[in-house]
Amino acid sequence: MNNNRAPFSIEYFFDDDRETELSIIIDGNNILGFKRNGQSYTTRWNLDEVAFWLRDFLENMQEDPYPVEVEGEYAANKDISSRDFDSDDEEEVETYYEKLYEWNLRHRWHTASSGAILADLYFQLVGDCVEISWNNEESEDGVIFDNEIGGCKIDKNMFVSAVNEFLNAYAMHWFN
Repeated sequence: MNNNRAPFSIEYFFDDDRETELSIIIDGNNILGFKRNGQSYTTRWNLDEVAFWLRDFLENMQEDPYPVEVEGEYAANKDISSRDFDSDDEEEVETYYEKLYEWNLRHRWHTASSGAILADLYFQLVGDCVEISWNNEESEDGVIFDNEIGGCKIDKNMFVSAVNEFLNAYAMHWFN
């Protein structure tokens, strides 16, 4: 762990092929890091949808608790626990899973991956912090994420500042 780094930062590199290399650093660990064929990588792809998703999350960020009561410290853990629900009442099952689906659209960026190898992250405002959690138990064949399951809380102002810096640089580079 590198103690000279901020507790939360976003590192990025833009290439000439319309791809962005992206790392999200929490306490010195790149939570987007993975191994494939014995080599270490981080996310690298056209990340337009991820950028749009992050902008939407920032603009609409508000307290929005996980939609069902289940065990788990972080949203990723709760999402795992919530998948055990079952009922003989089809309407109850449909309503339950619809709540999960809608919440995940607002808080889980995986739907914006557009084919990128992207850690499955959840973002949730909790008081003055943004909780970031991840569940990478199920990744594509041959991909092993450095951080399988976990989470942390980041000061909201630090999170907003780092994400805005990245999104502004992204927009300046790719859209101007």
